Amino acid sequence: MKTIIFTPGAAKDFDALPQDAREQVSAGLHRYALTGRGDVKTLQGRDGYRLRIGSYRVIFDEDSATILAIYIGRRATTTYQRTYAMSEPQIIRTSSGEELVVIPLADYQALVARADYDDEDAEDIALYDARKAELAAGSVVLPPEVSAALLRGDTRLKAIRLWRGATQTSLADKTAIGQGYLSDLESGRRTGTPETIAKLALALDVPVEWLS
Repeated sequence: MKTIIFTPGAAKDFDALPQDAREQVSAGLHRYALTGRGDVKTLQGRDGYRLRIGSYRVIFDEDSATILAIYIGRRATTTYQRTYAMSEPQIIRTSSGEELVVIPLADYQALVARADYDDEDAEDIALYDARKAELAAGSVVLPPEVSAALLRGDTRLKAIRLWRGATQTSLADKTAIGQGYLSDLESGRRTGTPETIAKLALALDVPVEWLS
């Protein structure tokens, strides 16, 4: 089974998903990492890939041992069936000489879906390029242990704290943040201010972007 690693951006994407979506994406990623099977497409002109998992998609890089999740989010379109056979269009000429094409509703819907599908491909490439630029600028990927904890259901803060071997009590004492407040941050019930996030990142000795 390949090791799944998150970039900071992908970890933030994943953390923001509803619980059921996180479980769905986690299962799909694990299945692909184990079997290599899934609704996968190579990004045109890029080294990356897109994995569709239900209503969600993961944009990632891959080598012989690792899957690097770069972006995770909701799919932009419905599935387009490339094998759909279009009917012969009917051409109508108006009194002014303008030619109009009349097609069945199913054909029209297929054309709209195809346009949406192509738009999603372009969006995937744009997202891939933007996130790769962040990595090239020095963004550091999360450790495999933290990424694995995220996939098991932990939030970023909890996963990083446990990776550092800190308890909530010790981290609260070190940052002068109330343990109840810290618990709320870990559970996602509250969102920390930039100053609070900076304190936590310093205490855990991690880049601020891992928690922001």
